[in-house]
This record gives sequence, C-alpha cells and structure tokens, in this order.
Amino acid sequence: MAESNLTMARPAGAATTPQLAGVVRAIAPTVFLALCVVAWQLAVLLLHVRTFVLPAPSVIVLRIIRSWSQLLPNALVTLQETLIGFAIGSLIGFLLALVIAYSSLLERILYPLIVASQAVPKIAVAPLFILWFGFGIWPKVVVTILLVFFPVVVTSAEGLMSVDPNLIDLLRSVSANPWQVFIKVRLPHALPQVLAGLKIGIALAVVGAVVGEWVGADKGLGYLILVANSQLDTTLSFASITLLVVIGVVLFVAVDVIGRLITPWKRVRTLDPGL
Repeated sequence: MAESNLTMARPAGAATTPQLAGVVRAIAPTVFLALCVVAWQLAVLLLHVRTFVLPAPSVIVLRIIRSWSQLLPNALVTLQETLIGFAIGSLIGFLLALVIAYSSLLERILYPLIVASQAVPKIAVAPLFILWFGFGIWPKVVVTILLVFFPVVVTSAEGLMSVDPNLIDLLRSVSANPWQVFIKVRLPHALPQVLAGLKIGIALAVVGAVVGEWVGADKGLGYLILVANSQLDTTLSFASITLLVVIGVVLFVAVDVIGRLITPWKRVRTLDPGL
C-alpha cells in the first residue's frame, strides 16, 4: 500500500520540478542584472569615483527622470529609424534568401557581393549616404538596412536550402505546385532560422541607427550622445545609452515572443525527471 502511494505521488513531484526550473530560469537574468547594478553603485561610492568619469546608477536614473522631456523625443526618432530600417532590411534579406535558395547560379553570383558588403565599414560610407539622401531620416535608415539584411539573408537561405529533398519529392509526386511546396514545406522548415536572423537583425538595427546619427544628425539618441560627450556630460551620455539598451532589449524580446507564437512546434520540451 505504501509503495502504491509512493508511485502515485511521484508524478506530482516530478511535475513541479520543471515548473521550478522554469521559474529559476526566468528570474535568474533579473537577479544577475540587479547584482551587477548594486556592485556598480557600491564601487562608485566606495572608490569615490567622480561623476564625470563614471556616474552611479542612481545618478543615471535621476538624470533620465529630470531630462525625460529631452530624452523622449530623441528616443522616438531613434526608434523610428530602427523600425523602418529593420522592416526594409528584413524584407530585402528574405527576398535575397529566396533568390539564393531557388537558383544555384544566382547564389554563386550574389553571395560574394553580400559578404563583401559587410566588409565595408558602415561609418566610412555613411557620409556618402548623407550626400546622396540628404540630412533627413533616410541616411540612418540605409545604414540600418545594411546591417540588418545580412544575418537575415544568411540564416533564411540556410533554412530554405536545408529542407529534406524527400519531402519535396513527396509533394511533387502528388502534383503539388511550387507555391504549395513553399507554403507547406520550405517556409515552415525555414521559419526557425528566419526568426534567428531577425533576432540578430533587430539588435543590429539599433546599432545602425546610432551609427547613422553619429555621422550626421540633429536629433536622436546617437546625436545626443555626441553632444553629451563634447560637453563632458557623462551622465547624459549614460542616460542615452541606457535608453538605447532598453529599446534594443524590448525589441529583441518582442521578436522572440512573436517567433514563439508562430512556431509553437519549436518550443523546448523539458524531460520528466521522474521517468
């Protein structure tokens, strides 16, 4: 009887273990970040570091609150450049991936050019974009596009080309047209790789927007960082960097959540420790 009760009780305990592990994984990054911030605060106070050298986190937070009316409009400008550049760059990257996946000749022609485009420092060619597109939003968007499309095209092409040929042959054997093969097999198979490229691209999009603002801009967080550095206003510089980090993390999490929703079959399954 005791053995039977023990057997019946095991699944309940086994079920709670993965849940506990999931909670730990969820809060671990937050706890680690909080510890880093506390260590930073203590180091600045105990070592008597001057604010213009390294401001404490509490000072940065206060500066964000006090300068919110200045930071928010510039953050919105950078966010707009990031989203537009990410959307266009992702679309271009995916279309190029389709071309590469369906034509081996174009793959041999385009791939070297795509790789060569990444060997050129973006900050070196950004002044040319200002000459071509003016001082508006588009030079920053173009720099962002150049950074975003590369990881998208590489990962998407890899996903589209790694489909099991037997699956494609099976659909063709039942008279499926190329569009049906793409929708039923190629796209679902490639989605995890496409989403991986998008997550890399959204992180690079923020970098691209800032690089574009460094070369020529009169607004945006990148511009604000340049102004703060020229005035030795380190606190404002860190406040701007903090908002850039927040924007990057929020956008990355948003892409990751959307990816999990549209690819439920790729969710990680935790093994039952009781088995």
